[in-house]
Amino acid sequence: MSFDEPLPWPAGLSHDAVDEVMVVVSDVEIGPGGPTDDFPQSAFLGDLLLRYCEPPFDGLPLTVVFDGDTFDLLKTPTDDGRFPIHITEAIALGKLERVLAAHQPLMERLRAFLAHSGAPRTLSFVVGNHDMEILFSGVQERLREELGHPERVLFPGVSHQRGQVHVEHGQQHDPLFAIDTEQPFLEHAGERVLNLPWGTVALLEVAMQYLPELHQLDRLKPKRAVLEALPEVRDLLLSAYWRYWTRDFWQRYLNARDPLRRVSWSMVKEVAYRFGTGDPDVSMQDCRRLLHRRRDETTLIVLGHEHEPAWWSSAGRRVLRTGCFRNEWELDLEGGAHRLLPKVYAEVFLKDGAPVRSHLAEVEAPPPAPGAVPERLSDVLAQIPQLRAAHEETDSQARRAHEHAESKEPSRSLPGFVETLREVLGRA
Repeated sequence: MSFDEPLPWPAGLSHDAVDEVMVVVSDVEIGPGGPTDDFPQSAFLGDLLLRYCEPPFDGLPLTVVFDGDTFDLLKTPTDDGRFPIHITEAIALGKLERVLAAHQPLMERLRAFLAHSGAPRTLSFVVGNHDMEILFSGVQERLREELGHPERVLFPGVSHQRGQVHVEHGQQHDPLFAIDTEQPFLEHAGERVLNLPWGTVALLEVAMQYLPELHQLDRLKPKRAVLEALPEVRDLLLSAYWRYWTRDFWQRYLNARDPLRRVSWSMVKEVAYRFGTGDPDVSMQDCRRLLHRRRDETTLIVLGHEHEPAWWSSAGRRVLRTGCFRNEWELDLEGGAHRLLPKVYAEVFLKDGAPVRSHLAEVEAPPPAPGAVPERLSDVLAQIPQLRAAHEETDSQARRAHEHAESKEPSRSLPGFVETLREVLGRA
């Protein structure tokens, strides 16, 4: 798609057959700037959306649904560099401010988009597993203030429904990251905190310590091939998660009254599956099942989350899965010329709330500055000995602390299902 020409109107579709348009963009993952930000050239997205204020779209009401993981608040540290698991509204606002400060060119373009006078423009922010902080009313108020047109900025929660079109990020179908929509907040130490999914808690407590050194690898696909090419990195991460799931998690579960420390059979099964298969990717249920489970008027479902564009249809219903807008590259093991993947999003054309046409659209974004991915995978290996030494020292300190605590306190038995998990994974 060239920005020198108007955005195309679907071939064979009459303008009279459409009374509104929906654009769905997922997994933008704008961060706090710097090397760990996965989409520093976010102004490009703003430029693209402003094209929808020009012919042939200028006279039609148009909603942009940011379908989750718009803000990479998960990987945004606090001002002092921490990744706390107990996220209060104040912490959430602090992280959001860092992201907004790094992406003012995008915010300026979104304000201009909302100010379009030809027909109403709306932004809808669906919650994803990277930006659960959007659930805080203070965060919503701050974003409305930033964007300048509060009545045109929506926060529908984990899904956006318009007539027969249902849009959600997809984490609700992923056992690692499903949000408890009935209880999104908890009380901890006298404060209201996000009720984070157990998979998010594990990422914050394990993976984030390696973010400064390994963030480049997360942008390469397929992830399994990256880890197979770098067994030292794979072993380092597996060791860290092994220690967490066979010791650290259970110690914290038993020794602290923390509502985020929960155990369920779905968690047990998922952890066992991940260790058994080595699968590093997020995963939803079979999207085709979603078509048959719905019992309402929905005829189109739009999802994100997996960063893999696809579509399915059955009996007059369709699922579109967008790709992602953050920067990702296709791995090149031979020459290191990793290919920056195009951005894939969805367009939906509606009449009286019913989709009359829907499809995926693909655009090429300008590349970020050099250094976003390693030229050679072997470049990462130089950092592994230092990371492994730090990991072993942390492990040794944790063992000594645990042994000291056990020598002073009577032993406490583990619940039966915890013993079952430890039997599956092995004892540390």
